[in-house]
Amino acid sequence: MTTDFGQLTAAAAKWESMAGEFKKVEERYRDTVQKITMGGQTWTGVSAGAAHTNFAGTRYEYSAAQVQAKAIAGLLRDAHEQFTDLKKKVESARDDAVKAGMRVSEQGRCTFDFSKADAGTANAARHDPDLKNVENSWSQHIDSAVKAIDDADQGVKIALEAACADGYGQKNDVTLGTGFNGEAQGDVEVYEARNAEDIATRLAGGEKIPAAEMAELQRSFRDNSGKPEFSQVFINGLGAKGTIELTNRLNDQIHVKNPANKSDFTDLQKGLGATLASATQDPKSETYKKFRAEMQKEGLERRNTSFTDLRLEKAYGYQSLVTLMSQGGGDYSKQFLHDMGDDIMKAEKGREDIWVMKGDAYSGKDTGWFANDPMDGLLGVMSRDPEASASYLKDEDRMKHLLDRNWEVVLEAHEHGNSTHYSASLDGDERKGFAAALQAGATGIDPSSENPKFVKHSPDNVAVFNNIIGRFGEAGDEFPKSLREPMANILVNHGDTVHQVTSSVDMRSLPVEQNDLYEVIKQVSKDQDSYGALNYGINQAMVSDIHAAGQEHPSDSLLRAGRTVGFLEEARTAAVGPAETAAFDQKWMFDTAIGYIPVVSGEVQSGFDYVVEKWMVDEQKKLDQEHSDKSYESYKNRNGQLMALTEEWMKLHDKDASLFNYQDQMDEAALAGANRAKSVGG
Repeated sequence: MTTDFGQLTAAAAKWESMAGEFKKVEERYRDTVQKITMGGQTWTGVSAGAAHTNFAGTRYEYSAAQVQAKAIAGLLRDAHEQFTDLKKKVESARDDAVKAGMRVSEQGRCTFDFSKADAGTANAARHDPDLKNVENSWSQHIDSAVKAIDDADQGVKIALEAACADGYGQKNDVTLGTGFNGEAQGDVEVYEARNAEDIATRLAGGEKIPAAEMAELQRSFRDNSGKPEFSQVFINGLGAKGTIELTNRLNDQIHVKNPANKSDFTDLQKGLGATLASATQDPKSETYKKFRAEMQKEGLERRNTSFTDLRLEKAYGYQSLVTLMSQGGGDYSKQFLHDMGDDIMKAEKGREDIWVMKGDAYSGKDTGWFANDPMDGLLGVMSRDPEASASYLKDEDRMKHLLDRNWEVVLEAHEHGNSTHYSASLDGDERKGFAAALQAGATGIDPSSENPKFVKHSPDNVAVFNNIIGRFGEAGDEFPKSLREPMANILVNHGDTVHQVTSSVDMRSLPVEQNDLYEVIKQVSKDQDSYGALNYGINQAMVSDIHAAGQEHPSDSLLRAGRTVGFLEEARTAAVGPAETAAFDQKWMFDTAIGYIPVVSGEVQSGFDYVVEKWMVDEQKKLDQEHSDKSYESYKNRNGQLMALTEEWMKLHDKDASLFNYQDQMDEAALAGANRAKSVGG
């Protein structure tokens, strides 16, 4: 907090001046001493040859001294920039703590400042059982900022020492590692990357690394993984092969050899992932091109790992890479995600059983971390970037491949007497990544978000939705069970479109085919919770339509609501039949759907809540009655919902009328919707 970092730039200026002085000496030496060994002189023989070599070597050292001096100056300026910025962050962390009511000691320890608090706040703080935790969290906030400076300081030390160490230089360097460094560079991160690469390469090769070097590798990742000047040098040096081997070694330690003390290796894994993400941000860079080209070969090589050895298997490079991308840190570029996805697809074509592995299913707490299906795993990584998911999945060829590919990637053992045979089966988390990417691509929402919020759909989101409905509508009963819940979220998110299509009597201008949407709704409705989430969300679309401003023919919104109710109920009845319906988890349904529907005005929300309440009552009646006749007109069980929609419509458009004036219209509309669903459903 008190160091004058300006002295670093002052020192840098002196080093640059020193380089200038060395240049003068080099020129004098060239023009006087070295000159006598060059052309036109009469000195010959062994001594002349030795002098020629030695004089050239001396001049080289003067030149190398200039390079080294300039590099030191660059490193000091780099240090000044880093330290100045990081010091401001320490000051900001201290200021944040003070604003939060803390007193901060010179050592950065935080305690509540009772002297600046009013009586009520001070009394509440004294009786707050969590006060110590709050104080500690602010102390840790400051500690983290201080730690960042210490990390940077360690990196500068490594760079200064490396820049001053002479290697085997260029032509005329005869000092063999004991002179000036003619290849010194003025970038701290370059030296940190080279040092980290050396440690990582030895670790990847199975060498036992001393604790100090392990800590140094952790520090390098922590301090630099997001900096391209570090990450590109590191990944270039390690290469795709080294990256794969390193992540395999880290996973061996985390999951097999050293799980009780895995935190150090987990930190390294996160750092490696973040470094790879940073190094591959620019698809035009040589690092990017080199790594991708190497992965196209290394991704199809199989290697032993402690984890797969237990299952008498080997791991493909793509499986290891996607495991790193899934478990490690970093935000990968859209282009890198797309290119890796396309390369994995290319590897699958003509080899549909390429990822099939025997042994336990690779899902759940103990084995789910391993990306045995790298395509599905990559889609899971991609789902964290909804824009990347959307631009990837709007492509019809990609979507077709994902629907047609082999998802049975584990071999299930069957015992018959003394023999065992295997048959291909689905993994426990099959299509998990695909489901997440579909939701992200169609909705613009990261499904892993703790609090998902509706976002305005981009053209790509709409394209993905249309692609999904068209493709999945053709699947019929081949529609995967694991996609019912995510598909319900997608339908809810596009509730306005679903309502438009299910209520339409004009097939000429619909965004998706009505028969395709019917099939998708039917398949989703086979899962009770997914059916509940879908219908819960569509209620909002119907209420919003009723409240829409500027309606030329207001009665149309009433009839559309009736037709949608009938359509949905017919699809649901065709899916499972009234008697087979089971109760659903109301809280799960609301929590799942709520993040995917748009925020609406208070009036619409009030109407939505009322309609949902009546719909839930209808649903309970239906469950209680357990109708056995599958031809039963299910929409009639929606009387409460239909009347609630009618009441909501009347509040806006005909509040003085009798409810019964519109009851027949709603019943007829619901019957029309059910009949339309029957006709398109075949």
